Amino acid sequence: MPKTIIIGGGINGLLLGGLLTKSGDEVIIFEKNKTVGGRSSVIEKEGFTIDNGVHFIRFGPYSALSKILKRIGVDIDFYKTGTSYVSDYDGTIKIFPTSPKDILKSTLFSFPEKIIMFSLLIKIKHGKYNEMQDISLDEWCRQNHISGGIRKYLELLSSSVMVCPFFDRVSCRELFRNINKILNTGHSAEYPASGWKSIYDTLSTIIKKNGSIFTGKKIDSLIFEKKNVRGVISGKKKYYADRVVITIPVQEIFQIIPPGKLHKDFIARCRNIVPTSGIFFDIALNRKISSINGWMYSLSPMAFGIITSNVCPWIAPENSQLLTMLYPVSRDDIHNKDFVRRKKNQLWGVIRNYFPDIEKYIIFSREIILEIIDGVQISIDQTEEFRPGPVVPGIENLYLTGDTISAPGAGGDVGNEAVIRTFEAMTSQKF
Repeated sequence: MPKTIIIGGGINGLLLGGLLTKSGDEVIIFEKNKTVGGRSSVIEKEGFTIDNGVHFIRFGPYSALSKILKRIGVDIDFYKTGTSYVSDYDGTIKIFPTSPKDILKSTLFSFPEKIIMFSLLIKIKHGKYNEMQDISLDEWCRQNHISGGIRKYLELLSSSVMVCPFFDRVSCRELFRNINKILNTGHSAEYPASGWKSIYDTLSTIIKKNGSIFTGKKIDSLIFEKKNVRGVISGKKKYYADRVVITIPVQEIFQIIPPGKLHKDFIARCRNIVPTSGIFFDIALNRKISSINGWMYSLSPMAFGIITSNVCPWIAPENSQLLTMLYPVSRDDIHNKDFVRRKKNQLWGVIRNYFPDIEKYIIFSREIILEIIDGVQISIDQTEEFRPGPVVPGIENLYLTGDTISAPGAGGDVGNEAVIRTFEAMTSQKF
């Protein structure tokens, strides 16, 4: 029976651990925190179940996460979102289209723009742009003379779908590929009906039947025999295995792998990756202030959020609500206290524009600054061909997975897709 050590008990480490367990491996997971889940972890407070930020699953039942769970033997249902809205530059609230009928209803577009939008979406649905030369969304808009409501719409999709509000950096090709999948599956971002905790609790149970999960244990280094990895060292104890998988962001792997053991081009690929960063607000309310069950966007500032409890009612007590908002920002700015303070004030401005009396109903709020929301920002120089693959070149028995390696998609689904690629590389099995 092969033994595999997985470094990191986040959702992708657990997903890979579940797959390997079902394939006959003894899986040992090491998680430095006291609980598993990583960026998918939740907290429970005063009857509210609060995610670590806006944590929906792209493509719902057609997602990589859903496919992995089905292969493991776990069925999962999803809640869809409803009508979405956008606060325009002048503060007016308009329908944000998530379907063709919404395009007709929305005042975000002029009538000629609505015709252009339908034409654009038909082309995207039929894959016209899938193999386009990659350019920024800003450049594509200039080349195609796109402005007005359509440009606003694409800016908001860049911020939410790609979690990259930087129009001059985001990959146009990858955004269109994501839209293509949404149009062809009929599923956008959806919420797991049983919540995130039930997912990682179920995976933990499966893994522990034939393996172990150690929490509160940090890996200090790997055990090498020439160019082979034989295990890990935690504290003063050695743990041996047939293979080791690292799930932490590749920018951080040099904490446990001496750079001298790695190829220079591989090191450069890892160190050059820039994650998505942002400011989150979670707001618990003592009454229902809105029936909106879709996304709420803002153009100024470029932010978005959702009343998660309107999509999944059980995460808030009866007659209460839970609102989560995200303001994506640059990692370079996240440590600037004055910058962060200004952005927090702007985000509160967005919330008050939607709900002017919200302060009356707040039970508690939580403000989080996250340097890493998703491991990679899908900009034109960080698409999957620029990122390292699941096999570490020059080292035997060492693999990578997670949302910083080469895999399709954007946001959290990059990590889930990477799990499939890593599993295939480790087992030679086709998914």
